[in-house]
Amino acid sequence: MLSDLSHYPVMVNEVVSFLKPKDNNIYLDGTFGQGGYSKIILESSKCKVLAVDRDNESEYYAEKIKKKYGSRFFFIKDKLSNLEVLLKKRKINSLDGIVLDLGISNTQLNNPVRGFSFSNDGPLDMRMDSENIKLTAEIIINEYDEKELSNIFFYYGEERNSKRIAKSIVSYRKKHKINSTKILSDIISKINNNKFKHPATRVFQALRIFINEELNELEKILELSLKILNKNSRIVVVAFHSLEDRIIKNFFKKNSVLQINSLNNSNQYCDLKIITKKPVIPTKDEVKINPRSKSAKLRVAEKQ
Repeated sequence: MLSDLSHYPVMVNEVVSFLKPKDNNIYLDGTFGQGGYSKIILESSKCKVLAVDRDNESEYYAEKIKKKYGSRFFFIKDKLSNLEVLLKKRKINSLDGIVLDLGISNTQLNNPVRGFSFSNDGPLDMRMDSENIKLTAEIIINEYDEKELSNIFFYYGEERNSKRIAKSIVSYRKKHKINSTKILSDIISKINNNKFKHPATRVFQALRIFINEELNELEKILELSLKILNKNSRIVVVAFHSLEDRIIKNFFKKNSVLQINSLNNSNQYCDLKIITKKPVIPTKDEVKINPRSKSAKLRVAEKQ
């Protein structure tokens, strides 16, 4: 049962505090999951929340919130990169705030069938949207060549042993098909020895990000935020991976710098004001309750 798989929204109080929801305004929960952020935002003011998520299981939780908040809550099952079209369909011209939680939810990790977890044996799937994404982790692990595997592990997972792991995978699959998370995890564990993280963490992370094109989706919604956010509205992003955090940090920085045109002595107006000079991290108490929040970094910018 989905209801038995609990998820804890990370730094939810901090997120809402930075977002500052106001009555009659409309906010985007761009990574709905189980709706932890949506619920708190709706409770904090008489606002409206538009929630988007491409995971099929999110619809179950969206229905529960819809029953409670009625017309103040809308859910769309789709990719964030399609947001501009989705807003036009609903005749929404702009938003008063955006919240993004880029982490994988506990419901996805704890469900072996989804194939996201190295702790629970299951099929090598890792798709957020099984209806529209055909590429699975099993296809990649069994069909991609050694160099392609190494590049995915290194770039998307920042895995230092990417070449050795890729070589070991190719060697193993010559005799046996790699069709479960346990088999893949065991292959990686023979090479990696990490005292602080599970040996397979970075490889599994890399596969998930690659399959679901998560970095591309992030870059698109960040660019779109400049167009759809109202003046003095905020975008609040919680990242769990250094690659994602770097993209957010650089995007905020790039669009918050006043550009000076030396040719005509004019200034180009900057689009964003950075609210968090340094990323906000979870408290020690939160990490104790939810260990998966440990790597989270929260960044906030305001549309000018």
